[in-house]
Amino acid sequence: MTFPNEQRNCQRAEKELMVKTAFTAPGSFFGLMSICAAHRAVMAGRHSDLMDSSTSCHRVLHDPDYYIMKNNCIRAVNKKLSDPRVVLSDETFDTIINLLTSTLVVGLFGEARIHLTGLKRMVELRGGIADDSIRCSSILAGILVADVKCASGLMVKPVFPLTWDTQPVPSDIQRRIAPLRSSVLNKLGAALFANTLLSFPLLKILNVVRDLILYTQVNNEKPTVLSPEDHHFFRLLNCEAEHQLLSYIYMESEGDHTPPLGPIRNIHPIEAVTRTACICFLNYFMIVSPPSSGLGRALTKHLKNAMSKCALSQLSQLPQENYGVLAWALFIGAQGSAGQIERPWFVERLSRIAIICGWRNWEKVSSILWEYFYVSNTHGPVWKSIWDEAMDGLVVEEIES
Repeated sequence: MTFPNEQRNCQRAEKELMVKTAFTAPGSFFGLMSICAAHRAVMAGRHSDLMDSSTSCHRVLHDPDYYIMKNNCIRAVNKKLSDPRVVLSDETFDTIINLLTSTLVVGLFGEARIHLTGLKRMVELRGGIADDSIRCSSILAGILVADVKCASGLMVKPVFPLTWDTQPVPSDIQRRIAPLRSSVLNKLGAALFANTLLSFPLLKILNVVRDLILYTQVNNEKPTVLSPEDHHFFRLLNCEAEHQLLSYIYMESEGDHTPPLGPIRNIHPIEAVTRTACICFLNYFMIVSPPSSGLGRALTKHLKNAMSKCALSQLSQLPQENYGVLAWALFIGAQGSAGQIERPWFVERLSRIAIICGWRNWEKVSSILWEYFYVSNTHGPVWKSIWDEAMDGLVVEEIES
């Protein structure tokens, strides 16, 4: 589950280094093997909730190799933690991050949160997340990414703060990623920015997501105009956007007796859907998170839960453009649940919105989607197949009635 395409050479070098390191220490080896076993298992769909309930047990995953490798990794971690010479070494951090990553791939988010809490204590003992010993090392990215992905899986505030100040996209990069005046990309997100039910903090983050999409589009079509520094900037920006989407609804805690996550702001159900859909969008399209992965499964359930609180019967009291928000979120949910048991729920709900809005052809729907976060050459083929599936269900429903 990595940031795709734009840093292939860099990522290849990082993977080679990781594999080479894995063969020099038992913890690193079993950590890497845990990640590999976890990926193999989820790609094979070995989750208990995808199996016959009569054969399911308490385990989330039915794959002995994963549990063997994870247990060996935990044993190696415990050995390092009991040795004062290496307890706070980068190698120990790497092993724990690998263990964390494997639990995130599988979807053991509660377990990952426990590991993360222990990791937070270790970070504090090294001076804190912003200390040079952490900030200038290779482990920082692993800590922050694992934290954000764990928070997305649980839909809670990340444990660690970002270690950099938020900054707008520099003007020179803005010029290079800006679409031509005649491009339909100028409509990107327009309906979201015009929606009065969305709060200002969310709208600020949506502007960042829009820049990420424009960057990805330029990287696909004109990669030579981007530099390695640009890729690094947007890699940080991607993490920043997801971190902010997870965090902004939590009000600042005051005093020592406030719950650790802080009180949650009261947001409109439409905003809750938009926020969750954007988190899904970043994980489905900006980062590779397959539908069968633990994160993919968790995000699907979070989006379904948020959308369940938006009764279509109540939407008649709101401006009709809110149907567009829901339709866009349903396309995201349908793609993110491909091959999963929730998929029909998203498709059926999309067909109901089509009936209410009188949408009968894909061209009309795609023109509406352009005003959300949608790029035809990236999302079009898959989303059109989702639309066709929704229309097939609509035809069957009309025939049966």
